[in-house]
Amino acid sequence: MAAGGTVKGGRRGVSVRAVALGTLLLPANAFLLVQMEMGRSGGPYPTTFSLFGNVVLWLVLLVGLNRLLLRVRPSAALSATELLTVYVMLCIGSAIVSVDFLDVLVPMIGHPVRFADGSNRWVERLIPNLAPGFIVRDAGALRGWYEGNTSLYLPRHLRAWAPPVVLWSTFIAVLLGTMACLASIMRRRWTDHERLAFPVLAVPLALCDDEAALWRQPGLWQGIAVAGGITLLNGLAQLIPALPTLTVRAHDIGPSITERPWSAIGWTPVSFYPFAVGLGFMLPVDLLFSCWFFYLFFKAQRVTGAMVGLSGAIPRFPYVEEQCVGAYLAVALTALWTGRRYVAQVLRAIWQPLADERDRELISYRLAWFGLAAGTIWLAWFFQRAGLPWGWSLSAMVLYLLIALACARMRAELGPPAHDLHFAGPERLLTTFFGPRGFTARELGALTYFYWFNRAYRSIPIAHQIESFKLAQTQHQPPRAMLAPLLIATVVGTLCGFWAHLDLGYRWGVAAKMAGHLRYFGSEAFNRLDGWLTNPVPPDASASIALLVGLVEAGLLQVVRLRWARWPFHPLGLAIAGTYSMGMVWVPMLIAWCAKSLILRYGGIRGYRRALPFFIGLVLGDYVVGCLWPVYGWIAGVPTYSFQQ
Repeated sequence: MAAGGTVKGGRRGVSVRAVALGTLLLPANAFLLVQMEMGRSGGPYPTTFSLFGNVVLWLVLLVGLNRLLLRVRPSAALSATELLTVYVMLCIGSAIVSVDFLDVLVPMIGHPVRFADGSNRWVERLIPNLAPGFIVRDAGALRGWYEGNTSLYLPRHLRAWAPPVVLWSTFIAVLLGTMACLASIMRRRWTDHERLAFPVLAVPLALCDDEAALWRQPGLWQGIAVAGGITLLNGLAQLIPALPTLTVRAHDIGPSITERPWSAIGWTPVSFYPFAVGLGFMLPVDLLFSCWFFYLFFKAQRVTGAMVGLSGAIPRFPYVEEQCVGAYLAVALTALWTGRRYVAQVLRAIWQPLADERDRELISYRLAWFGLAAGTIWLAWFFQRAGLPWGWSLSAMVLYLLIALACARMRAELGPPAHDLHFAGPERLLTTFFGPRGFTARELGALTYFYWFNRAYRSIPIAHQIESFKLAQTQHQPPRAMLAPLLIATVVGTLCGFWAHLDLGYRWGVAAKMAGHLRYFGSEAFNRLDGWLTNPVPPDASASIALLVGLVEAGLLQVVRLRWARWPFHPLGLAIAGTYSMGMVWVPMLIAWCAKSLILRYGGIRGYRRALPFFIGLVLGDYVVGCLWPVYGWIAGVPTYSFQQ
């Protein structure tokens, strides 16, 4: 069925007007998101969790306006499919603009030239090892972006930024195109054969239901009242200090534990975020249990290491980040291994196309395999031209795609609230296994630019791409109907993201009125490069072993899980438990596990279904009120409450 037609029951499918509406909202969404995550207000940071709060806000507003339109002019109202099309486009646009994507790239483009001086000798040692076109080389044009009170639209500023913006926009288009090909190949296995649940989609599907059943549930409004009331009260208390507050944001208890060896637990935040409890309630019980259990498991490793003296002998013991990387790789490899017959089948489709693939897939399997191979080779060539040999470039891109596949699999199967995996990209793995000493200065310069799209994976686009295919399926649409929305959202979202970062930077000044991490991300990347160049250390054997340990641990957990259905420890829990985001929400996961376990035990599946609207209400109340506070702050010119950090 062609886009723009109708679906079963006469409802509109993916239509031109839905794509047009999504396209029109992308610039406003980029501007809103940059002000939220990169302004001086200190948050919130909606793209750091699996379900984007800013997109939920847009969706709630659209659904509300659509309900009014149904009363006034029903024939003009949007169908559920059209609303979900807009949702998909805003998710892709937000993933590109996010704090883990363009928010890292844009400051990296300007940082080396802006902060090069005689004391650090970056002009002689660092900048010559960065490929032409990767960075802005006009220090005068950069001054305005960092100091503000000027305009992006001056000829000098436009000329300075145009080459790297065009170069990196092309890279982003190929990167997302390659991921879309990978998602298209795995789609049928995950949605049709394994019938994975895609829990993250529960909220948008419920919101957009044509029957509006969710909105008639009293539990929904009770949840909205609880979470929205807490966020409203805390926001008012920030403006009126005499008001009381209900502390739900993270508080680190680590500094209060001073006795050895317990003090080795380090950073241990305790939070009570309503939205996290709501998201957690939609997860399977075994994953909920594994999230908080393995978080405490990693803390126990730290304490045990301090007890036996390993923390002193091995400074970074127990290498939690590396263990998590190994677990992520195990998730991806397990998905490929268990689906090996399926992969072989669709691989044969290169020569013998399947009868129904034209109608049932985003693109043909032949084109998908070609796109995956050609995209991977082009991306490797991109970094090869920057100075990284073919072998390293290709290895790095394959590692990235494996991590991307693991993130998509996690979301599709179990829907964890976050999947960040900080500081564990291909450049980190390669320099861990082989040491900076094994690379030339120019190779290290090229590796540094893997940092911007590998610093963390909280908003990785492939997860939203494959979720768009699932949404199409739920609306009786072929995945091919999502092709135009995905392409347009990628191109327009990228350009809008660059525009919002640069326009606000030149008006406000990155150093004057924007978030400190806009400068800090550049410092992270290039101070590390400077360290590699001045002190090229040998391979880190301990970190390499920890990665292999994490891979084996997750692999064994998966094997036992396949053989024993009631095994309570999920390998995905191990993969995400040691990350920053899980540290922020491990207590809400514990609360959600207790609540869901008790409801299922005493109320069964009927009790779960009756309780679900309340927990969806916790998400909506926190997200909608929380994302409206910074809007008020920009209008009134005052700092406002951030419900996430």
